[in-house]
Amino acid sequence: MYLKSFRQCILMIIVGILAGCANLPLQPISPQVSLTDFRLVNLGLIEQNYLLKLHLKNPNPFPLPINSLNYQLQINDQVFTKGMSNKAVTIPASGEEFLVLQVASNLMRTIGQFSDLKTLLNRNFNYRLSGNVNIIDSGFQLPFEYQGEIPLLMFKKSDF
Repeated sequence: MYLKSFRQCILMIIVGILAGCANLPLQPISPQVSLTDFRLVNLGLIEQNYLLKLHLKNPNPFPLPINSLNYQLQINDQVFTKGMSNKAVTIPASGEEFLVLQVASNLMRTIGQFSDLKTLLNRNFNYRLSGNVNIIDSGFQLPFEYQGEIPLLMFKKSDF
């Protein structure tokens, strides 16, 4: 009789512990942030304006409500631009979202001098995108880093 009561008591304790753990907040996993498009929008002598389209993928089983994003973009190991976006976006659970940033930089200083414009237009460049996203009402700053290749100065109708 005591054994049966003891087992029931242990079972209730285990169920209570598991129920308590189920309500603990999960530590979110950093989203995957990559550069999907890079467009020149204004060509100036000293400074150019660009639109960057970032692809945000959420690996978490819950939505990620982001209130800001700090970023640094390097092209061929040179800092191209860095800054902060205060555009709020919520990435759905196990889903994706896009974020468009307008940035200013001097591309020629970043990638160096090329012998002709054709060489520049037909070349892919290595990039590294890094930073962190800030999750609304949580205090979490989730870091991200992505490396890849992208063609620069794409002159085609924008999909932004």
